[in-house]
This record gives sequence, structure tokens and C-alpha cells, in this order.
Amino acid sequence: MFQEKSTHINVRSYWPSVVASGAMLLATDALSIERTLGSYMLSACDVSKSQLTRFAYLQGSADLLLKFAKTYDGYVGSLLNERIFQTWLQQNVTKLRDTILDDHFVEMCQNLTEERRKELTFKWADDVQLYILRLDELRGSFVIPSIMQVILFTTQLFIDDVWKLQK
Repeated sequence: MFQEKSTHINVRSYWPSVVASGAMLLATDALSIERTLGSYMLSACDVSKSQLTRFAYLQGSADLLLKFAKTYDGYVGSLLNERIFQTWLQQNVTKLRDTILDDHFVEMCQNLTEERRKELTFKWADDVQLYILRLDELRGSFVIPSIMQVILFTTQLFIDDVWKLQK
């Protein structure tokens, strides 16, 4: 009986949110590592080709995962546009990423005072951390609750069927 009722749940209505939530979680993982690597690169003014490659890979991974989430779930897409992509925070993170990826980054960085380098490093770390926290907040406040509604619904169907069998 439970199986018959559960098939009436429109999987298409919640599956995009599940997939988008997973993509956002993976993006925050990549952003976290990118934050650490970027902080080192800014503070040390030392960039090897492998570090630069890793940084670009992490940045690309995070961007693609978020674009995937945006495309896969229209609701998540509108939330990301409104609360992440079209904000000052996105502009700050993009500008700092571009600075690190610039061909003349090492020269520019070495010409900064130690104080300015610290400011830039803290700005990078703070902005990326805020970016991660905003993504987590979107997942926790909007995306996951919609998934939980479906789980609660299916659980209630199961409980109702168990009750009926016991009567």
C-alpha cells in the first residue's frame, strides 16, 4: 500500500533541489580549499605553477558546480542570483580571484607593503568565508527544508499505512 501511494509523489518536484543542494555542498568544499590556498598565495607572494593550477581548478570547480545548481533547479537559480551572483560579495571575490590569477601577480604582490598584503589576505579570507556561509545559509534555510517536506510526507504515508495494517 505504501509503495502505491509513494509513487504518486512527483519526484521531479523535489529531485532538482536534492541535486542542487549536493552541488552547492561540493562548491563550498572547493571554495574552502580555494580560500586557504589563496590566503597563502596572497600572504607569501609566492606562486608555483602547481599552486596556480590548483587555485584555478578549485575556482573553476566551484563556479561550475554553482552554475550547475542554478541551471538544474530554477528555484535555487533565482536564490543564487539574488543572494550570491548579483551582489557586491560576488564582485569582491571575482576581483580578488582575478588579481591572484593575473600574470603579474607575484610582481604586484611583492611591491605591496607588508601591511597592505595582510589587508588583502584578510579581505580575501573574509569575503570567501562569507560567500561560503551565504551558500550554506541558502541550503539550510531554503533548499533543504523543501527536501525535508517530501521526506516528512513520505514518512507520514508510511505511518498511515502501518496504522491501517494494525487495525
